[in-house]
Amino acid sequence: MVNAPAQGASYSDVMGRLALVILLGVGVAAAEPSPEQQALARVNAYRAAAGLGAVKLDRAMSKGCMEHARYMLQNRGTDAMAGLNAHTQRPELPGATPAGAACAKAADLFPGVSNLSVAIDGWMAGIYHRRPMMDPGLSVIGVGYAALPDGSLMAALMFGKAGKSDGWPVRYPAADQTDVPLEYGNEIPNPIPNNGKGGYPITLQVGAFDEVTGVRASLVDGSGAKVPFHLSDPEHPATSFGQYGVISVIPRRVLSPSTTYTVTIDATWKGKARSWTWSFTTLALRALDASDDRAIAAAVGVPSLVRGTVSYGGMMNSATAFLQIGTSKNGHYEMLSVLVPVAVWKQLAGKAAPGTWKGRVLEVQATPQLVQGKYMNLTIAEASHLRVL
Repeated sequence: MVNAPAQGASYSDVMGRLALVILLGVGVAAAEPSPEQQALARVNAYRAAAGLGAVKLDRAMSKGCMEHARYMLQNRGTDAMAGLNAHTQRPELPGATPAGAACAKAADLFPGVSNLSVAIDGWMAGIYHRRPMMDPGLSVIGVGYAALPDGSLMAALMFGKAGKSDGWPVRYPAADQTDVPLEYGNEIPNPIPNNGKGGYPITLQVGAFDEVTGVRASLVDGSGAKVPFHLSDPEHPATSFGQYGVISVIPRRVLSPSTTYTVTIDATWKGKARSWTWSFTTLALRALDASDDRAIAAAVGVPSLVRGTVSYGGMMNSATAFLQIGTSKNGHYEMLSVLVPVAVWKQLAGKAAPGTWKGRVLEVQATPQLVQGKYMNLTIAEASHLRVL
């Protein structure tokens, strides 16, 4: 058994305690952790929040993952990288190696991400990629990455064979956890119907091949109001992709900030009826001004409330409108834009063109993401996440 974090410990507290210690002093230079060490610290922070023991880096696994990251880089933009194809190396393609192929089959993959910590956050925001990270019997991981021309990374996180453990079940977010994210990640396959969006997934995980039947669940907010959700479990998986011991409650909408949620899951696990109830609290949004490019750049991957004035508007493509609300004076990015799905745009503006919003002051709830090293995007999924002041 392992010791769980103190009751009420926040996500940020746990992340801070497990961050690599940098010694600062007179005549002592700060040592920058390697990307692999940063990734290891991030994985172990998540595991600690769930009461799980730390894992270690395996050099041989990491070597294979570095090779597969280079394979993904050399074959990006081809059918070999479409959908789940990146999990199977094609021997005839550039960069294919036996060790890389082994990583591909047993790894979480990210074909283009700003850094490894953001990749791990993204994997934890999905039900399929989260599962291996939250296995109590996991002891070693491998980490690989390859840099794209714009500075972003092809990333791979490989999991060693997990040993037997009596640490089941694993709940995430954990009981009494705070600073919990709000949104579901960009996961392939997407378990949300119609390739939709949703709130941060809540999972109860047992052994991969344990019998789990008769699952029922409920989710309420701090006022006791019922929260609609999608339920996916081993008996009734959301997609044809195997569920493997994970019961998933996926809110139909993005979770509200600074809100306490309570989930109850009833199920028959290994022939015995069980019930689990626990609560967690979501993070507060970071308040940002679109004119403060340093603050915007420092908030990549952080749910925020951004205020800015529209300088230009248009259609990115037939499915997405954009509203430019800022630029960078310090070279962090070229432009800051709000991206609005066309269906949401019609809710907000009716038949009005995006360009007619020039000069309007907006308040946007979104997570800044840097794309191609020069575009800072604030993508919203719901009309309630954009307000005209």
